[in-house]
Amino acid sequence: MAGDYSQTGFDALKHFSGVLMQQGRVQLDRDWNEQSLIVRHLLRSLARDLIGPHGGPDTGFAIDVARNKNGDLLPLDFTIAPGHYYVDGILCENDGPHPPGSSGPLPYRYTEQPDLPTPAELESNNSYLVHLDVWEREIVALQDHDIQDVALCGPDTTARTQVVWQVRVLDVTNDPEFATKTPEEYLHGRRPGLGTGRLQAKALQEQASDDPCIVSPDARYRGPENQLYRVEIHRSGKAGPAGKATFKWSRDNASAALAVVRAADRMVTVESLGHDDRLTVTVGDWVELLDDDAIVRQTSESLLRVEDIDSVELRVTLGASPSRISLTRHPLLLRWDHRKADGVDLADGAVPLREGSWLNLEDGVQIRFEPGGEYRTGDHWLIPARTATGDVIWPGPPDAPVWQPPHGIRHHYAPLQLIVLDGSGQLDPAGGKSYRRTISSAAKV
Repeated sequence: MAGDYSQTGFDALKHFSGVLMQQGRVQLDRDWNEQSLIVRHLLRSLARDLIGPHGGPDTGFAIDVARNKNGDLLPLDFTIAPGHYYVDGILCENDGPHPPGSSGPLPYRYTEQPDLPTPAELESNNSYLVHLDVWEREIVALQDHDIQDVALCGPDTTARTQVVWQVRVLDVTNDPEFATKTPEEYLHGRRPGLGTGRLQAKALQEQASDDPCIVSPDARYRGPENQLYRVEIHRSGKAGPAGKATFKWSRDNASAALAVVRAADRMVTVESLGHDDRLTVTVGDWVELLDDDAIVRQTSESLLRVEDIDSVELRVTLGASPSRISLTRHPLLLRWDHRKADGVDLADGAVPLREGSWLNLEDGVQIRFEPGGEYRTGDHWLIPARTATGDVIWPGPPDAPVWQPPHGIRHHYAPLQLIVLDGSGQLDPAGGKSYRRTISSAAKV
């Protein structure tokens, strides 16, 4: 889920230190957002320079054996101590559960951490590199009603970014590569921050516009409005006949979403059909049913086609039954705008990813994936399109756009501990090794 923006515009290489408002000028969401990103970049750069790639005070995120309420050891599990830890300057806060009667926060268990509903299962007699996976997600008012001011009686205003931390494991049992590298080198080799696939974007005029009042007849982007296109990887993998990678796209940065209040078989009841025609769904649209758990798992289910809409009962009939969702985890019906791409049939409702050739989105906007990429669910690119120029905003000249890596989601990793499980699934203290870095007293000052 993403916010409804006109454009994103932060470039760390320009070394801007602030955004200055001028009198009598139009205000844009991009300026406010860039100021926020400048401050965030400053603070995280400072933290990384002082702390290093990762580290934290005291015992935050320390790994230990798991016990039940009676103090008995729990197999195939471990605990994550409450506290703070920094990864690439990003603050991770483990507030821990607060059960009634406790004097303070308790550790989370690996199998019950808040932002990883289904962690990988552990096996006896195996060794694992326990590590932090840190990334950010966007939260809109449909997912957190506290963002929305009830005095506005419906309309929302801003969105939020939220740090997600997940303690994951990599099986390193009998892996000779793990013994020859530092934990950081091994981790970043196995878990890259971004997918390796790259993209080009441009606008190409195939025929003159019939409405010169909207855009110039010579313009290449023919849309009637300024848009922020979002191209997002749906299924991970590689492209080509042997690959399974697919993508989807939205002309509104995937901000067209409806809150779901009930789901039964193929029928989904929504809270509202949206404030206007731009951010609603119509028959024939491909939609994605998501809740908070699906978002933090970063998995992809089949997209579903809208077959019918009851505007009175606020019911949307889908072409197939969706996967099970939790009504308490802010379920959303998210609209995507692709149909078919150059005659290529969809795969589970998404577009099969082809490399090396230009693909048409709509109104003259074209994209091309670089051959040889590896794609990961959630990787995305943002393409602003403007009616004033009849073009898209993309690095490089119009006839030679620059290949760009994904704009997100960027993951940051830090090793925490090597754990060794014995035959009963318990942590073997003799075989483990901690990789946590404790901030020195000088760094604290």
